[in-house]
Amino acid sequence: MSSVEALAQALGRAALPTAKHVFLQRDDVGLLNLARRFDAQAAQGQKIGLLEGAVVVIKGNIDILGMTTSAGSKSFDPAPASLSAPLVSNLVNAGALPMGHANLSEFAFSGLGLNPNFGTPLNALDHSVVPGGSSSGCATAVALGIADLAIGSDTSGSTRVPAAYQGIYGYRPSMRRYDDAGILPLAPSLDTPGPMARDFAGITLLDAVMRKLAPPTDGARADRIIVPDAESLGHMSSDMAQLLEIAANELAARGWVVDTVPVPVLSNVAATFEKLGTLVAAEAPDQLAQYTMLDNPAIDPNVRRRLAQALPGDPVKVEALRQTRKDLQEEMRGFLGNSLLLMPTVPGPPPSIASVQAPDRFAEANARALSLTMPTAFLDMPSLAMPVSGRVPGQSLSLCGVPGSDDRLLEAAKEIALTLLTLNAEAFHD
Repeated sequence: MSSVEALAQALGRAALPTAKHVFLQRDDVGLLNLARRFDAQAAQGQKIGLLEGAVVVIKGNIDILGMTTSAGSKSFDPAPASLSAPLVSNLVNAGALPMGHANLSEFAFSGLGLNPNFGTPLNALDHSVVPGGSSSGCATAVALGIADLAIGSDTSGSTRVPAAYQGIYGYRPSMRRYDDAGILPLAPSLDTPGPMARDFAGITLLDAVMRKLAPPTDGARADRIIVPDAESLGHMSSDMAQLLEIAANELAARGWVVDTVPVPVLSNVAATFEKLGTLVAAEAPDQLAQYTMLDNPAIDPNVRRRLAQALPGDPVKVEALRQTRKDLQEEMRGFLGNSLLLMPTVPGPPPSIASVQAPDRFAEANARALSLTMPTAFLDMPSLAMPVSGRVPGQSLSLCGVPGSDDRLLEAAKEIALTLLTLNAEAFHD
């Protein structure tokens, strides 16, 4: 398929009613010119790149030349970007068509994906439930088949939660694996761009194009899979617990060494959050105050409420939180070594949109959605959210490793991701 044909197909699907609210802005004329350029180069025998003609959706907090990076907010008036973020330029250099800005939770500050300012993208699998966030538009675009690939960002779970809720793949890399310049910050100690794709091959392609000259993994293969016990994971639905058990048994049957054991570090992270608060709450107010007043009535009330709850900050607690983070990262390194962690991406199915309208219900559902992804982000663990057979909303497992083990993790995921797609979907139910 030519680049022009791929773009026409994507634009046709983007015009369907189900795609309403997926995009914040696009430059379709500019995209068509780029597609024609790629096709002309291909006709002359020139190699376009790894992503030859692929349509890639870009989250609305990442700079694209000539577009305003609003991060899904109407509370400030940004000037059009004078340059694209380096990762967007890398995509174009690899032959991709960056299809404009996708919608998101305002300022990327929610795991549910709702946006009252620009509308909420539909969950492609079930229109009655939340799409997941904050990279909601990215996930919906991929799940609907508008594009095969997307670039989101992940601070506390923002690629992985929407991927889990919509039956696709979402990757949070180790910090600094990808260039994060040109991304509107939420919490710089945690923010990282992350690939999203309909299949695992798409994740590896995007990773190859996006990665910086990061040190490779030490070369050791994953020697076993560790599954956290129920106490380490906290409250999760019975279906999710059953799914995790089925997956662990299947991997063991296929020759993997699989151990279900307590993972004290996860419990220690939960205790740290309870005592000192979260790092995203500590950093977000100062970052967003650079763009707007935090009590600006134009901000989504749920986001504004979260910001208010984070104030005033306590420098003593924040410093303790940062030091504890380092200690817990070392604790996880010692515990996990060359092994990989397999755990649910989310603790259960996505809530209905109707059920999270009240502020207290929103806050509770948001905390629950992020309850398993936030600890691994805090520990800087590369984490790949993977769907299972049937692609039911929320039925997703994540493979995680110690910081810097991305290559080892993605190598193991070649087999593990495929195994999850062969699980007996009738063995568990939503």
